[in-house]
Amino acid sequence: MTRTYTAAALVVGGALLGLLLAGCGRHPASEPLASAADDTAAEHALKHTQASYHCPMHPEVVSDKPGKCPICGMTLVPAAQSSSVTSTPSAVPGEIRISPAVINNLGVRTEPALQGVLTRRLEALGSVGFDERRTLQVRSRTEGWVEGLSVRSVGDSVQAGQVLFRLRSPQLEAAQQEYLDAIRIGNRELIDASRERLRVLGLDAATVSELVRSNRRAGQVSYRAPVAGVVTALDVREGSRLTPDMAALTITGTGSLWVMAEVPEAQSAGLGIGAVAEIRFPVLPGEVYTGRIDYIYPELNAQSRTVRARITLDTPPAAVRANMLASISLQGGAGSETVHIPRSALIRSGREDRVVVALGDGRFVPRKVTVGAESGERIAIRNGLAAGERVVVAGQFLLDSEANLRGGLERFDATAPPAGAGRAQP
Repeated sequence: MTRTYTAAALVVGGALLGLLLAGCGRHPASEPLASAADDTAAEHALKHTQASYHCPMHPEVVSDKPGKCPICGMTLVPAAQSSSVTSTPSAVPGEIRISPAVINNLGVRTEPALQGVLTRRLEALGSVGFDERRTLQVRSRTEGWVEGLSVRSVGDSVQAGQVLFRLRSPQLEAAQQEYLDAIRIGNRELIDASRERLRVLGLDAATVSELVRSNRRAGQVSYRAPVAGVVTALDVREGSRLTPDMAALTITGTGSLWVMAEVPEAQSAGLGIGAVAEIRFPVLPGEVYTGRIDYIYPELNAQSRTVRARITLDTPPAAVRANMLASISLQGGAGSETVHIPRSALIRSGREDRVVVALGDGRFVPRKVTVGAESGERIAIRNGLAAGERVVVAGQFLLDSEANLRGGLERFDATAPPAGAGRAQP
């Protein structure tokens, strides 16, 4: 009989030890294996029950010394100073309660919702472009061939009055000879008619005066730059045939630049003509330039989902060039008084927007809200929150996830069938 009891005790002890070792595999080692090898099953179990540190978010992770949770990386806290996150079904739906130690470990911070006028401030990216109002095309009104082209590539700078090219045109030569003949005859009507023909063919007053002074037709007619600027298009080369339907080249006058702000569709309602814009360029770090919106384009960019707003810089910095990037802060009009919170407090999802409200005494609850206009780092709340209520601005995502998880478990428990339901009655 004694041998039977002894054998049974060994079997039970071995099974218990196996269960304990299996359980130990799910937790961090509480002591070195060498020191644990001499423990009895009861002694080893006692050490686990006396573990003085555990994870606030994962109570099953225990240890007899400080450390980190292998699941979430949080610092293990003394069991006497910490309790796990708990739900309170009898209070506000979805409410959770957290101990001060856990709040400190999660880095939870709160700020009050404020009541006041939220001045709209929009942040946008943009790019620099030439002022298209200063763009001019140089064309010939008669057919001819280009000679003496002084501009060789796009981007070349030209001065006002500079000779761009000379055109050899039989039609212009004939018109010049006709004008000289009219002067020689002295017929006023014929002189006026032939002079008007030269003007229509594109000869400027200086060229006509030189024609009269020299009393000799020019085989080539010079075409000059109408303004100082940059060549932004060049469609002819030396010896090219030029016709009236062709633009020889395009000049964009210097002196002002456009900055095109790309404002996201959701914020475009705050745009207005005359709004002040603060512009920063990566090429000039720390420098801020001011301008105003002078035009808002009527069409939405379907690819980027943005609205373009144009800002004119009348005296741009010398270092700023076309196609450079810019960051732009736009100040819109002030709206009516509203409740507003830091943008960081808002939790956006595909179906709704939420905040985590601090109720005091370690209690938190997620709450659905309706957002309004955005201004910089502040966002208006139209419904769901009152001024003075404190919202979580750091650690809110962990709290929201915990509340959703516990709420789901509570709903699952409420809808689960009672024990024994569905069993056949004997």
